[in-house]
Amino acid sequence: MTSIQQKGISSERISQSTSVNVDDLECSICRDLLWKPVACRKCETPFCSTCMNRWLANRTITCPTCCDTYIERKCPPFVTKVLSHLQIICFYQANGCQEILPYEALDKHEIECGYQFAKCPGCQLEMLKKDFLNHKKSCELVPMTCKDCKLMYKRNEATTKHTEKICLRKQLKRLKHEYKESKGAIQKLNIELREIRHLYSSIKPTVITFEDLPSAAKNLLHMPNVYKGFRWTKISYMHELLAIKKYSKSGYVSSFLPGDSLHVGFFGETATISIEPPNETFSLISIMACAAWNDDLELTITAYRKSIEVNQHSVILLFGRPQRIMLQWKNIDKVVFKPSGGTAHPGCDEGPGAHVSLTQLTIDDLSLSSSNFLTFD
Repeated sequence: MTSIQQKGISSERISQSTSVNVDDLECSICRDLLWKPVACRKCETPFCSTCMNRWLANRTITCPTCCDTYIERKCPPFVTKVLSHLQIICFYQANGCQEILPYEALDKHEIECGYQFAKCPGCQLEMLKKDFLNHKKSCELVPMTCKDCKLMYKRNEATTKHTEKICLRKQLKRLKHEYKESKGAIQKLNIELREIRHLYSSIKPTVITFEDLPSAAKNLLHMPNVYKGFRWTKISYMHELLAIKKYSKSGYVSSFLPGDSLHVGFFGETATISIEPPNETFSLISIMACAAWNDDLELTITAYRKSIEVNQHSVILLFGRPQRIMLQWKNIDKVVFKPSGGTAHPGCDEGPGAHVSLTQLTIDDLSLSSSNFLTFD
């Protein structure tokens, strides 16, 4: 039995040149030299790992020696250390291999040893592994596969079963099949694309930038109770001039987008946006926001439909750097924003902390009546 079959090693294979005493290195089950040993945690008796697996496969939980219950542990270090000093004769010595190897190198060698027998898949002749490659190159019965047409044939059938004409015909047949499959896939994709185009042609996204709110150049103002058809809870807004004058060190100042509105919304605690008319829904495509005072501020956004949570997304906001958060949430009637955490941005130690600057919201207003939209001049 070879070592690679993971059974104990016969004592006859231990090189006579070794000075190691192997009397205490015997497996208590197979009575051969330990191979890949494990041990009983209680009595520390070592066994070949495969021998122990076979023992336990008989549905017993007892130790083969004396313990009521076998609990496996690694083999004691002194055993593995002694084993590592052994020199073992290759199992294939009878076939001509002259290698004598350290215990720990034996497994790898015997897997690759050229003196083990291999069977030719063509003529079924058994030969040494080291001679197999040369035989395979010339054996007339070895199965082959054409890399072009994928046809399988034996070497001696090349002139009858794999002529150039047959090869080309096979390639053409395979290409026609692939073309048919590809054509079907393309047709399916075209149908899906037309459906997507039809869907998006009916969508009229509204980008809310707060540009039409009453001026907040002197004071912070609460968002109107009804704005753009939504109810805004615990969300306020400010003018860019006010941000520059009173909050010059904050992230509010850099959250205004060039060429966009002179207002930004903001909140510092759990805030909500909900649709007023009953049974109405909207789609929240994206928002653009940044942290006003803290670095690495976490914003959790949760969507509801009839008071049932349907979506949730968390994002880390950067100080004063508006980032677009893609959501693509459909058929919702309420969104909850909850800021938390982060650390004060350098120079903002006196700031209120977890405040979020809200620059834009992109809403799919397909389900909203235009009469619900209020504007302020």
